[in-house]
Amino acid sequence: MTSSMKLVCCAALMGGFAFFSSATSQAQGCEALREHHGSDVISVHCGGAPSATVDEQGRVWVAFVQDKHVWVSRSADRGTNWSEPVKVNATPEDAEFNGENRPKILISRQGNVLLSWTTKTSPRFTGEIRFSRSTDGGLTFESPRTINDDNLFTGHRFDSLFLTASGKLYLTWIDKRDMEASLAANETYAGAAIYYAVSGDDGATFSTNYRVSHNSCECCRIAMAPQGDDNVAILWRQIFDEQIRDHAFAVLQGDGQVTGLNRATMDDWYIDACPHHGPAMVPAAREGSYHISWFSAGKLHSGIHYARYDAATGASENLIRVDGTPGAGHPFMARDGSRLYLVWKGFNGEATRLNLMESVDDGASWSEPRVVMTTDRNSDHPLLVETDDGVFLSWHTDQYGYVFRPLTEAAVSDNIKPFGTQTFAELKSRFTGQPFLVSLWSVDCPPCRLELQMLGKVMARNPEFPLLLISTDDIRMREDALYVLEDYQLDHIESFMFADGFVERLRFSIDPAWYGELPRSYFYDADGSFEGHSGVLTREQLDGRF
Repeated sequence: MTSSMKLVCCAALMGGFAFFSSATSQAQGCEALREHHGSDVISVHCGGAPSATVDEQGRVWVAFVQDKHVWVSRSADRGTNWSEPVKVNATPEDAEFNGENRPKILISRQGNVLLSWTTKTSPRFTGEIRFSRSTDGGLTFESPRTINDDNLFTGHRFDSLFLTASGKLYLTWIDKRDMEASLAANETYAGAAIYYAVSGDDGATFSTNYRVSHNSCECCRIAMAPQGDDNVAILWRQIFDEQIRDHAFAVLQGDGQVTGLNRATMDDWYIDACPHHGPAMVPAAREGSYHISWFSAGKLHSGIHYARYDAATGASENLIRVDGTPGAGHPFMARDGSRLYLVWKGFNGEATRLNLMESVDDGASWSEPRVVMTTDRNSDHPLLVETDDGVFLSWHTDQYGYVFRPLTEAAVSDNIKPFGTQTFAELKSRFTGQPFLVSLWSVDCPPCRLELQMLGKVMARNPEFPLLLISTDDIRMREDALYVLEDYQLDHIESFMFADGFVERLRFSIDPAWYGELPRSYFYDADGSFEGHSGVLTREQLDGRF
């Protein structure tokens, strides 16, 4: 190991891999790792655009990009400890790593680790579709190969990888070879095209490249789902009538045959630009039907939508608008038996929220949206991973590093929201015309725990008690705060943590006369007047007020 590259690990070896504990680093992300191990640390928490999969032994495998290399790390305990990352490409290359274009990773039934990614070959949207694999359980990787077979210096980007039940490996991507041919013939060509290749031997060899469709959009991810044991269905953004960027559906076969090619969404989004919002798709209960979700700003439909697409009829039914607010986008879907999950990002001006809806009747009806996690820092698009133990959230943020956790656990932890300079004014407006109690506390404040214990008992007796909990700790300590709230049965209610390093400004937004002593409480009356109190509240002080 050179001094210029540090891999976070410990001495213990498990199955040929060195593992390190990330329990602390998950709470504070890459910043904590770099503080302890140096700025050149290689880690799943510091890399870009990770993708995850789970093998038959239940181990989590993640691929990510850092320092112009694709890396692979694995976890035997669902994300608590991660193996020392293994470099896939020995020679540096400009691998894409963003929300719509990231490395993909799968594990075959033979235990081979299969990876694809896009490498940029110039700043002008040219690239190559790359593939590598490991046949020794991820210890070493074969030299990467280029899968697009046209030998053209043009666009080959936004790859997707899928392994069927029968073991066929499909690799799809957006390709501009046909545009180049049209330009050479002085003909116009809208957008790009969709191409794919197939391997029947775990990626040892691939078929020739097959075209799916002309005139695809140039810049969105391709969604893939199984169609029987051998074939795959794909959903992508297509250009219709040279101006409309909606979505198309097709079924790909291993011999290059393409069937069921049809328009899947009718939004009429007239835009000569790159939306950078790819669709999501999973199989529905009815054979040949698919749950699809996508973003559009079209004339007919705008925002995130859901529908059930029937491949036999080419029709989308049960269309619903999921979220039409500004800042909503990048939906992803997963199934766990009869339960269907739909997650997406939203931004409210201060923080990004991961929103979740569920359906237990094959998409006929949906739960109300609820927030899964929140961050006030930069974040990746959310991914969902289906496992034998349920659906897991795969998400990377600057605040928490890489997160791989069950959706149910993530939902509990996200009852803690970021508190910014405008948050208190927004919260007071919620209680317009009614009294409420504000309780300010900190993880490192023993008297605060006495007050939390009392408030926990109050909430147990009266779940509708108008309580507003605010922790003055930095939100990067949210897991520590969560443990405290769990102790007093307060983890199920919405609460807040300071999310601005300028603490004085946050305190001032609550009360200019408060100097930071804790615990601190405020009794607000229905008319908006308030009374502050420093020190532990008593039950007698609450009697008669609410």
